[in-house]
Amino acid sequence: MNEEIQKLRSITLTSGTIKDLAADCELLKIRGSVALHQEVRFKKISAHGHSSFHARVVAQVLNNTGSCTINDLCEINEITNAGNLKIRNGQVTKINSSGKLTIEQKLQTEHFNAIGFVKAPEIYAKHFQLKMSGRSAIAQLIADEIYVEKDKTSLSFLKKKLVCKKIKGRTLKLSNTVAEVVEGDVILIGDNCDIQTLYYKEHYTVSPNAQVRHIIRSENE
Repeated sequence: MNEEIQKLRSITLTSGTIKDLAADCELLKIRGSVALHQEVRFKKISAHGHSSFHARVVAQVLNNTGSCTINDLCEINEITNAGNLKIRNGQVTKINSSGKLTIEQKLQTEHFNAIGFVKAPEIYAKHFQLKMSGRSAIAQLIADEIYVEKDKTSLSFLKKKLVCKKIKGRTLKLSNTVAEVVEGDVILIGDNCDIQTLYYKEHYTVSPNAQVRHIIRSENE
């Protein structure tokens, strides 16, 4: 794979506002402060500085270790974020984030795996896993499998909580989560959860160190 990346036709940008990028390149490297004002299509984007995309972004791979903002729709197979990444509206097959991830509108993904901070109005996924370094907020989280816990390796004095209005899935394992509604087939409510209403179809458990105010069995469809 590395040899394949080395062979890609690449362009490196270090500064400026870009409106007429060459179309025949496959690898985009950003190493400074760069703003792109045209639709871009690359096999791989490697962002290390301050980058902002103001039109649609289509790529197989995005690696971000700096501060990256995508202000339009992005369609990306795989995102790896170790910096500060902000996406307006995204369709991503697989996302791995170990920094700060902000979604301004909606993210649709198959595999979501994050350690750190996440903020979003809506996330839809098949597999969702979050280990929090601090306070995260997702208004509506819908996924088949959802696992939420605090990251045990980060600083302990930070408030590691996920705050949601609604969490819905099939198999849910939650800790350190505050939510108005939790809905699923099999639900495990772990330590430090505060849930207003829990709807379950098959089975649920609640930790002694958690609070659930209303528990309602849903009819199987």
